[in-house]
Amino acid sequence: MEVVAKLLLRVPVVKTLPDWALHLPLFKTNSVANKKILIITYYWPPSGGTGVQRWLHFSRYLEELGWEPIIYTPANPEAPVQDEALLKLIGPKTKIRKQPIWEPTQLYKNLSGQKGKQLHTGFLTQEGQKTSSWLQRLAMWLRANIFIPDAKMAWIRPSVRFLTKELQKQPVAAIISTGPPHSLHLIARQLKRRTGTKWLADFRDPWTQIDWFEQLPLSRLGLRQHQKLEASIFKEADELIVVSRDMQTQMHKLAGRLPKLISNGFAPEDFSCFEHKPDPNFTILHTGSINKDRNPSAVWQSLGAYTKAHPDFAAKLRIRLIGALDASVKQDLQAEGLLPYTDFQDFIPHEHVIEALSCCSLLLLPLNNVKSQKGIVTGKLFEYLASQQPILAIGPADGDAAAILATQAGTQIIDFDTPVPWAQIIASCKDKPQRTASLLPYSRKELANQFAALIQ
Repeated sequence: MEVVAKLLLRVPVVKTLPDWALHLPLFKTNSVANKKILIITYYWPPSGGTGVQRWLHFSRYLEELGWEPIIYTPANPEAPVQDEALLKLIGPKTKIRKQPIWEPTQLYKNLSGQKGKQLHTGFLTQEGQKTSSWLQRLAMWLRANIFIPDAKMAWIRPSVRFLTKELQKQPVAAIISTGPPHSLHLIARQLKRRTGTKWLADFRDPWTQIDWFEQLPLSRLGLRQHQKLEASIFKEADELIVVSRDMQTQMHKLAGRLPKLISNGFAPEDFSCFEHKPDPNFTILHTGSINKDRNPSAVWQSLGAYTKAHPDFAAKLRIRLIGALDASVKQDLQAEGLLPYTDFQDFIPHEHVIEALSCCSLLLLPLNNVKSQKGIVTGKLFEYLASQQPILAIGPADGDAAAILATQAGTQIIDFDTPVPWAQIIASCKDKPQRTASLLPYSRKELANQFAALIQ
C-alpha cells in the first residue's frame, strides 16, 4: 500500500514551492477599486446542514457592505441533506460559478458497506451497520493515504484551470477559501501563486488537529503529506482565520503566526419575529448530528434514573433529537428506558429548526469528548443563545464554549462523566433566562465586518 500511495500522491498541483518562487505570479490581478471577492466553498444551497451556514450568511452581509461575492462551488456535491429554503437567503447580487466534481464516494460506499446510503460526516455509525470488515478498513486506508487531503482532491486541478481563466477575465480583490474540505485551500493556494491575489484561508475546523484525525489509519508517508500540505497553507495564505480561541492557540503553535479569530454566530433576522411558545411538556431539544464522541451517555444515565424515581416528571418528559445520530445514541436511550419519551427527526429545514427552538424547556449542547474538546465551539451554540432558552452544555469547564456560556444567563456546563443534577436543572428552567449580556458580537452581520476589514 505504501508503494501505491507514493505513486498516487505525486500530483503536481499540490506540490509546495521554494520560498523564492512563492511571489512570482503568472499574471498580476488589478485590485484597484475592485470590490469583487471569490469565495471557494464546497457547501452551498440547496445543500443543507451546518457547513452551509457560515458563508451563506457572510457572503450576503459582505454584499450589503458593498462587496461583490462570486461563489465557486461544485455543481454536483455529495450533500448529506438538501434544504431548498436556503436558496432565498443568497444575496441578490451574488454570482455563482459551478463546475462538476468527481468524488470517489461510490467506491467508498461499496467498500464500506454503505451502498445506496448518504454519507454523513463525523464518523457516524449507522444503526444495524456491521463491524469493520477488511473492505471497510481498505476504504478507510485509501481515504487516509491516497485521497489527500480529502475525497475532493480530484477537483483541485480542474478548478485551478477554470478559475485561472476566470480571474484573467475578471480579477478580484481577494480569494477566500473555507474548509473543510481542505482541498479547497489548495485550490486557493494555486490561484494565489498564479495571480498574486490576496488570499484568506478560513478554517471552520482544524486539519491535522481535528478530533478524528488520529482515528485515520495513516502511513508515515500519508501523515507527512498531510502535514506538508497543511504547512504550505499556513505559510502562503495572507490571512489565516479560525473559529475558536483554543483553535487559534493550536494553529499558532503549528503555523508560527497568529491566526485571526472570527467565530461562528447567528443571523439576527432569524430571530426578529421569534416568540416563545408554551411547552406543555418538559421538552429537551437537540439540533444537529450526534456522533459517538458527542453522545452524552452520562446525561441519558442520570435522566433515566431521575425519570424512574419521579413518575410525575416522566409523564411530562419529551426528548426531541433533530439530526443524524450514531447508533450508540439509540442504544443508550433504550438501555435507560428513555426511548418511549424520544422523538427522532433525521432532518428538517433550517427555518424549521429555528421554529423548534421556540417551543422547548431545555436545549442540550453536548460537545465532542476528544483531545481537542477545549476548542470546540459549535455553530448551534450561538443560535441556542439567541433563542433565549435555558441551555445545558456537556463539555470541559475550561473550554472556549464554557467561556462564552459563562457570560450569559440561563446556561450550565457539566463535565462529560458528571451525573446531571436534574432536580436543579428542571427548577432553573421554570423561567426563561433574561440574557442581558449583549449577543451583538456573535451576530454574523457584525462578524462579516471583521472579514471586510481583512479584505481591505
